[in-house]
Amino acid sequence: MPPVSIPLRLDTPATHVETAPGGEIILRGSFHSKLDGSVIDAATTTWPKENPGGASIDAGGLVDFQAGGFHVTSRDAQTHEVHAVATGDPAPACAALGVASPCLPLRLREPAHKRLLTQDEWVRSLKGGITLEVLSPPVYAPVVAASRPYVPFLVAVIALAVVLWSLVVFWRVRQRRASSPQGQLLALARRVHAKARGADPVLAAPLVPALAGALRKLEKGALDPTSPEGEKVRVMLEKVEHRLEEESRKARSQQEREITDELAREVEIAFQAAEEALQSGRS
Repeated sequence: MPPVSIPLRLDTPATHVETAPGGEIILRGSFHSKLDGSVIDAATTTWPKENPGGASIDAGGLVDFQAGGFHVTSRDAQTHEVHAVATGDPAPACAALGVASPCLPLRLREPAHKRLLTQDEWVRSLKGGITLEVLSPPVYAPVVAASRPYVPFLVAVIALAVVLWSLVVFWRVRQRRASSPQGQLLALARRVHAKARGADPVLAAPLVPALAGALRKLEKGALDPTSPEGEKVRVMLEKVEHRLEEESRKARSQQEREITDELAREVEIAFQAAEEALQSGRS
């Protein structure tokens, strides 16, 4: 059965996605704000050149993927296509909104407050649409001989034994490879590549293709990790990982400062309104 695309509704705080851990989803499309000209898709916000800060791209979009139990694997601010996979991790936003996990919780309050708007005003300013597509693997039903009732049980036992033995062998081989210099360097390259794909698009644009090329060469065994060249690659990857983590911390810190400043302004406005009301009552 081909995948079905469904619209992401702005009047629904969170949308449950029927997929198992590891399942992939694709969100396509974007909304355009008629108030400030910004374009917001599922994972990014693009500001026009008329914006006071000039043309730019923010990593925050319409959906809070992490809070809904998803990890973004790729995003394109030009085509507005976002790929994500279900992690199987706890999804606090889904539980708070009374929706089964994983889900796609909308980020509407923060962008509205950032623009000094109510959430309803912000939603009414958005024109466009985003569609959700769930990629599910085909389900295969085993064929069982009906004439011998003990056959299904015997087949299930044998299949389970084969699967368990295969898992044990696979785990041992994987552990042996992972503990080798080649496995450690490959794991580092994959980890850095994944972090780069989830980084700010401006930073990710030059990094992702270069890291993808290096990863392909390492997967083909084109580099000896114990050689001087292999050591240089390891040091380079560690530096890139450190930089990505530093940029991620800065982005979180900036977001926290903006929220704090916004809350401080709201409290001060409320306090001034209370003082004016008190003075009016005394006069």
